[in-house]
Amino acid sequence: MYFGSVRFFKNLVFVAVCILILVPTFLAVKYYRQLEQSVAAADPPAVEVIPDDAPELNSPVSTFEPEPKPAESEEPGANGEAVSQGDQNPVLSDDVPSYQSLYPDFYAPQPYNATERNEKVIYLTFDDGPSERTDEILAVLAEKDVKATFFVTGKNKEEDLARMRRIVEEGHTIGMHSFSHDYAAVYSSVEGFLEEFYKNFTQIREATGTTPTVFRCPGGSINGYDGGFYQEIISEMIRRGFVPFDWNISSEDAVTTHVAPANKLTANVVNGAKGKLRGFVLFHDSEMKTTTPLALGPAIDQLREMGFEFSAITPNTMPVLYSYGY
Repeated sequence: MYFGSVRFFKNLVFVAVCILILVPTFLAVKYYRQLEQSVAAADPPAVEVIPDDAPELNSPVSTFEPEPKPAESEEPGANGEAVSQGDQNPVLSDDVPSYQSLYPDFYAPQPYNATERNEKVIYLTFDDGPSERTDEILAVLAEKDVKATFFVTGKNKEEDLARMRRIVEEGHTIGMHSFSHDYAAVYSSVEGFLEEFYKNFTQIREATGTTPTVFRCPGGSINGYDGGFYQEIISEMIRRGFVPFDWNISSEDAVTTHVAPANKLTANVVNGAKGKLRGFVLFHDSEMKTTTPLALGPAIDQLREMGFEFSAITPNTMPVLYSYGY
């Protein structure tokens, strides 16, 4: 082969074709890996069960175990519950966010001490109620002798307020889930979030005579609406003594607008519980979730066969939370 021969030009064309193929391929792979990293940083990682030796607040795995604030003196709060006088009248310095002075009665009746971590326990939770579905779910829970947790939203109908009372009277835990469940309002700012949850807190307390101590953010603690200040939201609620809860098992009864078959919801819960030491199950008891009550009984039966017990969440229950990505 010599310069200018047919073979020379054939080889030259071959090398050029290889370059035209390999260079775009290399660039595409490099771009794809960068895109994967960007997506991973934008989306919350899978929910993790928080270990006993969890790190401090704002570490890569969210644990939220702040030191409890000392009670200066105890005076009866709403419904005769003890409320720290120091909590009721926080003293702010110049470098403290102004929202800490909002709603001086918006505090849990106990200091934050969510350290209880029982294994082989399932915590059934229901969001977005109460509604007629709540009545059906409460009937199943009574039949199965199981206590659960209801994260309720604001309601205007007297029958829904009566359902809130029934939740408490039957020994279940009632928690906050915002008043309107309107993401634009809830996540407009830290102040907007506090306003929504304070209205929710006040209605629950007035309707049931019980002060809620636990809460769940609409869409979970990390979502597409609170990316700029989700740590501030959680930190401020914890400062006030409230305990946040995400979930690590989902029934997927709200993944689509279509009503999922009951057996599919049951299977989602049972499969999600495999390998879990503690399970926080997400259900919904809003009006349209007609198959959720039907899925609940079989799910309880199968989870019991797997060796799980059931409990309602308490303010001492160590939460599961989405881990913060950096």
